[in-house]
Amino acid sequence: MRHTLEYTLCRTQRGTPLVTLDSPLGNGQEIKPDTLRALALALLDVAAQAEQQEPGGKHYRSRKRVVQF
Repeated sequence: MRHTLEYTLCRTQRGTPLVTLDSPLGNGQEIKPDTLRALALALLDVAAQAEQQEPGGKHYRSRKRVVQF
């Protein structure tokens, strides 16, 4: 079974990377160990994407994305 992780890449007011998770993870959701490992890998990829963004100053646009795991 595939799961969807929705997230938004953005920046803090100081320009540092920030990610907003838009998916309802947690809240009593039961996840098998193999799926949890896949989620961890997906989150590591999201973190890398956030760090690779250009700062962009006050005209920075957040980017909504989706990944299947």
